[in-house]
Amino acid sequence: MQSFFERYYNINKNLMSMIGGWPAQNIFMKILMPTVIICLIFTLGYLEFVKIMDSWRTITEDCECFIIFVLVTGGYIKISSVVLNTKNINQLLSVIDYHWRVFVHSVEIQIMHDYAVAGRKITIFFIVTFYSLLCLFMAIPPLPKLLNIIKPLNESRPNIYMFDVDYSFDREEYYFTVLLHSYITAVIGISMLLSVDSLYIVLTQHGCSLFAAVGQRLENLNSAISSWKDNELEKTHKGGLANCVQYDRDEKIYRELIVILWKHQLCLEYVNLLNFSFGHFSFMYIFLNMMAISLLLMQILALMDRKGQMIRFVAMLIGAFGHLFILNFPGQRIMDHSSDIFDKAYNVLWYKLSRKSTQLLSILLYRTLSPCTLTAGNMYVLSLINYASMAQTSFSFFTTLSSLQ
Repeated sequence: MQSFFERYYNINKNLMSMIGGWPAQNIFMKILMPTVIICLIFTLGYLEFVKIMDSWRTITEDCECFIIFVLVTGGYIKISSVVLNTKNINQLLSVIDYHWRVFVHSVEIQIMHDYAVAGRKITIFFIVTFYSLLCLFMAIPPLPKLLNIIKPLNESRPNIYMFDVDYSFDREEYYFTVLLHSYITAVIGISMLLSVDSLYIVLTQHGCSLFAAVGQRLENLNSAISSWKDNELEKTHKGGLANCVQYDRDEKIYRELIVILWKHQLCLEYVNLLNFSFGHFSFMYIFLNMMAISLLLMQILALMDRKGQMIRFVAMLIGAFGHLFILNFPGQRIMDHSSDIFDKAYNVLWYKLSRKSTQLLSILLYRTLSPCTLTAGNMYVLSLINYASMAQTSFSFFTTLSSLQ
């Protein structure tokens, strides 16, 4: 287990260890890291709550406050999915270890390797993308200070803050302390998001690799069957010897179909466990994501004449759409790969099989008739079609909020 985990999932292990979410970590770090994260998130949420209570106006005028509330709530859900899901994550990792010990055919190993490497590359891509957006977001606040040095004016430019919160003291006097707190909170928040979502991606990739491995065995089986010639036995064998060769072939096909059915059952069990572990949290993520997109669009619209501040929220908007995509794309992958099993089983030359083999093939076709899905709270199927639907709903909600101005 340790060898392939270090080879394929070491990035995910390091990210999860940063937030105390890796099952193999010692208990002290599992308690310390989430506690620190919860405290940091609480400080941001509490300070924002104080500000909005002191100077409540309207939802459009206090849009940035509501954006921060949504982000804080999302942070709590993310850390909860780590703390409350440790047992399920550990079980998923143990099941993956079991799969690497039972999917031992050379073709299966190669497929699982390819998908694990692809999952690693996707993780790196999202890490680079989200941290780049974070750097863009963090680069705006100190910009006036730099411009005052490089190109000074008759008066100092006003300071820009990452989060519009009430610190109950003079923010101008303690500007760099406030900026440091904002930076630490933002980095931890993004790290937590990437930790959970990248793990979700690689776990889904493993499920796709299992379906791909089963599908490849079906293709190899069909190729072997199609290579038979209808009159091959009659030409080369006589009497009982021909029957013996035919019986051996039927038995090999039958045993291969048993293995395929068993491994397909492992695929279904794994996807069900994955859906059970992340489904309810995904529903909350999607709802908050849609709220965040709508509020961010409102804030960008309000800052059209202040390009410098608007860039921060454009970066957040890109991140929100990216996060929504991350939630839906793995579900689409699972659907596509599980559907492929049905197509490949349907193409098997059943008329060349024995009766007992066709019965097994019928069971496989019945099981794969409906594709596997990942859901959000068992109410919403995660797919690219629904991703577009959710994006459209976010724009509709944005239009509704804008009409309140």
